[in-house]
Amino acid sequence: MTLKSIALTLALSCLLPGLRAETPAVAPPDLKWWRDARFGMFIHWGPVSITGGEISFSRAKSNPYAPHGFGATPVDVYDNLYKQFNPVKFNADEWVATAKAAGMKYMVLTAKHCDSFLLWDSKTDDYNIMNTPFGRDVVKELSTAANKAGLPFCVYFCPGDWKDPDCRHPENNPRFVERMHAQLTELLTQYGKIPLIWFDFDGHPCPSKPEETATLVRKLQPGVILTNRLEAMTPDESHGHIGKCGDYATPEQFVGGYGDDVPWETCMTIGNQWSWRPNDPIKPLDHCLRVLVGTVGGDGNLLFNVGPKPDGEIEPAQVSRLKEMGTWLQKNGESVYATRGGPWLPTPWYASTRTKDAAYLQIFGKPTMPFSLPRLPSKVTSATLLDGTPVEVGQNDIAFTLAVPAEKMDPSITVVKLTFEQSPLSLSPIPPASTTGSLAYRKPAAASSSVAAQYMHKADAAFDDNPHTFWSPGRDEKVADAIYGKTFAAIKPDRPLWLRESWLAVDLQEPKTVTRMLIGDGWSPVKEWKVEYLKDGSWHEAMNGTTIGLKMEVTLPKPVTGQKFRLSLKADDRTAIREWQLFSH
Repeated sequence: MTLKSIALTLALSCLLPGLRAETPAVAPPDLKWWRDARFGMFIHWGPVSITGGEISFSRAKSNPYAPHGFGATPVDVYDNLYKQFNPVKFNADEWVATAKAAGMKYMVLTAKHCDSFLLWDSKTDDYNIMNTPFGRDVVKELSTAANKAGLPFCVYFCPGDWKDPDCRHPENNPRFVERMHAQLTELLTQYGKIPLIWFDFDGHPCPSKPEETATLVRKLQPGVILTNRLEAMTPDESHGHIGKCGDYATPEQFVGGYGDDVPWETCMTIGNQWSWRPNDPIKPLDHCLRVLVGTVGGDGNLLFNVGPKPDGEIEPAQVSRLKEMGTWLQKNGESVYATRGGPWLPTPWYASTRTKDAAYLQIFGKPTMPFSLPRLPSKVTSATLLDGTPVEVGQNDIAFTLAVPAEKMDPSITVVKLTFEQSPLSLSPIPPASTTGSLAYRKPAAASSSVAAQYMHKADAAFDDNPHTFWSPGRDEKVADAIYGKTFAAIKPDRPLWLRESWLAVDLQEPKTVTRMLIGDGWSPVKEWKVEYLKDGSWHEAMNGTTIGLKMEVTLPKPVTGQKFRLSLKADDRTAIREWQLFSH
């Protein structure tokens, strides 16, 4: 079984049991086209572009049950921007042409963001595009243009609504959910095939029961793919936890870590803001390409965002950068589309992708040759650039090296195509060497629970030499199920959502003597901790304390020799361990 089929099977096993019990005719999500696409266009747009402020978040607060809304634009100004919204330069064919020129393989439009404005002709709410001076159905025009060009058209939809006073109201929320479901029904029955719904998490539990919303859209669009954010209650869950109702994880504004056991997609802005802002700095080409290649090398998709101007034109600087990315992909797309991540895990210096027949090493910049990587456990049978130029390679028990002719190096990313004696998909991921020398680096790990046990925030995230990844304890699922459709105020003090006592363990795989440690936490501070080691079948305390902090380095009272170590924690709310490193000196 290939990595692709394994990941698909795992995703479906998480999704289908609960839904099939209620709706046996619901089709499984069609993940193959999306995974093969690897690169898509995100579009954040609406009347807010008139101000240059961020979509939804620049609106002041009016709904007392909304989780956010402390922006600088007063409600009576923000909510009336639509009366002057007239994007006369909007041209759906040009937007689609820009996506195709960039090498993007699907589009996701913010049909409804948290501010409640609808970009289609809706009968559920007058606050929509048809009641602007523009008066044209953007969803209809863009879906028609995308379908004509063979580009899958998908929609972003935020179930939460910061304008509607019924949303999460203690008594009126059910009638809001009825309207929200009617909006989804319009979108999914009037605009042809919509293969993916990008549900968002707005900071509070979903206003509906997630299963109800997921079941509705799967009935209306068989095979539809759903993001994981219907069930999320924290950003970390939306980044890493797929859950019962979603199909893939959604790290935001950063490249997710390597994960070939669940589908995932990084969403990121081409500038600094999601919606249009005047003079928003555009990311350099090298940065954009490294984000794309690093994401695909981690076995994920990249959904790259543009923010069209209030007149409907995509910012020319954004278009120019996208075309540059497309030029690189015209030459090197073989190493991106329809590939899987690995075998080498991505680093700041390189990434790699693979198919059943070949692997592709993407080298960033122009490093000194020969270029060295961790050992490759398969004999290379050929090594060339994509134009056929031979590349010299060397293999031994310590490293794999290659030398690309200097005149053939791409100024941004050079791609080397490799074939092995065995299928590249059969190789286990190859991590880089430890940057810290920690005895626990990438050793087998376990935890009492995890906020996202499927991807990114599972136990081994605390042992990867990367303080940007972390493990965090999980939640009480009975409490979580009881507060969907409500505010966090619904949580009783005697029934906390987040588990307050937890443990994290690592197996060094052989006895090692530990003399010092580095530990870093986050979120709610730890109030008690202790480190134990396993000896003669029971746990023995090595050290304890009351606080940790972002980076705490401690020396044990006396050296401890053991193979398995455990860190136990107590906190008043959800906490996290970014790194737990063990050292012998």
